[in-house]
Amino acid sequence: MDGILALGHFCESHGPCVILCTQRCETPPEQQGPHTLTVPWCDSCQSVDLDQALLSKDDRSCYISTRTPLQQDLAFLLKQATVRSLSCEEETSGEGSPLYFGDHERGHVLAHTFLVQDSLARGFHRKYTILMLMRDKIHLLNAWPMLVKHIKEIVKDLKQAAAEVNGVEQEHRSQRAVRQSQGSPGSTGRSLSQLTGKPAVFAHLHLWFSWMLSCPLAEEKPAIPPSIVISKPSSHLREVFLDVGEIVFTKLIYCVMSGINVVTTEFHVLNTIKSLLPDYWKANTNGYCILTKYDNWEMDWNESLPVKLPTFILSVIKAIKDKRLPDAVMEMHITSLLMQWKSIVLSLTWPPVLNLEFLQSLNIQKADLPLLLYWLDCTCEDQNKCPIIKEQLSRLLLANK
Repeated sequence: MDGILALGHFCESHGPCVILCTQRCETPPEQQGPHTLTVPWCDSCQSVDLDQALLSKDDRSCYISTRTPLQQDLAFLLKQATVRSLSCEEETSGEGSPLYFGDHERGHVLAHTFLVQDSLARGFHRKYTILMLMRDKIHLLNAWPMLVKHIKEIVKDLKQAAAEVNGVEQEHRSQRAVRQSQGSPGSTGRSLSQLTGKPAVFAHLHLWFSWMLSCPLAEEKPAIPPSIVISKPSSHLREVFLDVGEIVFTKLIYCVMSGINVVTTEFHVLNTIKSLLPDYWKANTNGYCILTKYDNWEMDWNESLPVKLPTFILSVIKAIKDKRLPDAVMEMHITSLLMQWKSIVLSLTWPPVLNLEFLQSLNIQKADLPLLLYWLDCTCEDQNKCPIIKEQLSRLLLANK
């Protein structure tokens, strides 16, 4: 897994800072000079010395833990992510759940912020964060379930150890009573190893971070690259749109894209709309609609269009109505939309479990559900897995108001 796992904290002297980070490399790095980036140092920021590193190896790679990343550009990005995690971004559920933030320029981050008890600190606790920084957003969100599970275990272990040390200290001498009579102590900085009573806590974190980075995510990439598009959209789309009118065209494209049977003798119109499907799929629902033409085009359908149409349909109609797009350019644009949405449907079959963050990363909305359910039926090769994916997809989208 490519990325940087790091531990940061909010220092009362230096503010948010990184105190340990682990990254993977193919070979052990050569000794190099320090960054020009300033690295704070005090008792509470202590982990490993700036000129030291913790190193582990396996058959494929080595994993190195240092105070800051080996590359200066990554050190700057990780510093920014730590500041945002500890000072700006906030999880509001009150359950201490991980959160995601980031962009393509500053990297994508999964962060879990937590409090560790400290009888000498302001408010009797210190603020820490464990975060994963990656360049690839999809890679990060695919790894979300595994990362969250083990980060929560690490946090639970650290908090429990710190609570035990704090309990012993309070029994020996209550700092709350001392502060009420004497004020705050002069020196309050203590490292995580002192707070947890574990001198080797950073070695343990190095091993845990290294193991997480070594975990392969076989589900992320299929062994055989999937085919994306077999057919291309008809060159008569704009002609059909102008002929049948926007209202009939919208109903017709919605029925075809969501798998509803269309009964008509106007096969040239139906085949033109069907060219928008990635492959030559058959309708798979019991519902049907009737398209007829007498003096005007009419669509007989017992249902009505949803308030908001699927994103793919809206994009196609927008392209057809854009008079600035020549027919040839419009066809290429719609082909790219077909490739995008079939790729999205295929990616839904890769993760072991779907989650809302993964759907949001693909820009999937509730209105896209009818199209996605039909396209999943037609593309999912594992017929046992398909109903599970559809159930998870429906539950997540319908629950997200």
